[in-house]
Amino acid sequence: MNTAALRAVGEMTTGDVELMVIALAADDTEVLGLELKGKAYRWNLLSGAQLPDPVKMDVRTIWTVPAVPDDREIVIGCGDGTVRRLDRVTGSPLADPFIAPHPSRVRGLAHTRDAEELVSAHQDGTVRRWKRTTGSPLSDPVRGHVGTVRAVAFTPEEDEIVSAGQDGTVRRWEREDGTPIGPPLLGHTGGVQTVGAGPSGVIASGGRDGTVRRWDRRTGKPLGAPLVTGSPVRTVLLTRDGEIAAGCADGTLHRWDPTGQRIGEVLPAHTYGLPSMALTRDETELVTHGWDGAIRRWARITGEPTRPPGDPDRRETSVGAVSLLEIRGTTPF
Repeated sequence: MNTAALRAVGEMTTGDVELMVIALAADDTEVLGLELKGKAYRWNLLSGAQLPDPVKMDVRTIWTVPAVPDDREIVIGCGDGTVRRLDRVTGSPLADPFIAPHPSRVRGLAHTRDAEELVSAHQDGTVRRWKRTTGSPLSDPVRGHVGTVRAVAFTPEEDEIVSAGQDGTVRRWEREDGTPIGPPLLGHTGGVQTVGAGPSGVIASGGRDGTVRRWDRRTGKPLGAPLVTGSPVRTVLLTRDGEIAAGCADGTLHRWDPTGQRIGEVLPAHTYGLPSMALTRDETELVTHGWDGAIRRWARITGEPTRPPGDPDRRETSVGAVSLLEIRGTTPF
């Protein structure tokens, strides 16, 4: 069993920043942060130094920034119902905004590995597909949720889309035509706020009910008992080894191994809220953002690896000599 724990690796503070969401640049050299009022900030991942002045974008509310397809571009989902492609350094538009016939606030975004296709979650209950380079819709809106769709994800094979709704359901869709796959996944007692799909056929969802629930993607059946956090779950991540990390409204960070056993102690990562986190490509570090205005880096320290010996995809987790990035500021909440 993996006995990994997390530890912080250094410390740094900067000025006031009201961040909503973070992401890592494609090469993991930069942390990107976007605030509620439409400014984008950048920090060097290793040194924590803030890069040139923040960029003001022509949009007030930014809810999500999942796509960093190359070293030039970011893609954001906005409160005005648009999806936008922007130059990562200057904030300049790289194309006209993607606008649906009946715009509705974008609450989640995901992209394929080649970033040629985007999928967006909307407040009007729809899931929409876009060709990134042209902004063209790739199909009719997918409908099934009652109320806001809070999050979307592609499965690792990219043949299915998974969505999480304020109606308390997790739903699966055929990527190409939006056909529902099986019945809704039921179990949460309130809205589902985040969802992810792992390489071993596991879907993980986090809800306002303070639980993370695991589902077998092939059968739609629950995998074990709910993983209890005691606080509304804002974000989940799944590693290639099958671990699940969850960030909660009370600022705590939780981790479980593929069997659902807790890894280490509950980590008080932030003093208030943990709505966003990212994983480096080699999976040696987690980067978390809190509503306390801080961004922090955490090194993963492994015990026994979760992949068996001889697995070609097995990775040893290592800790480099890196400093903690911490950016403090006010919060709009």
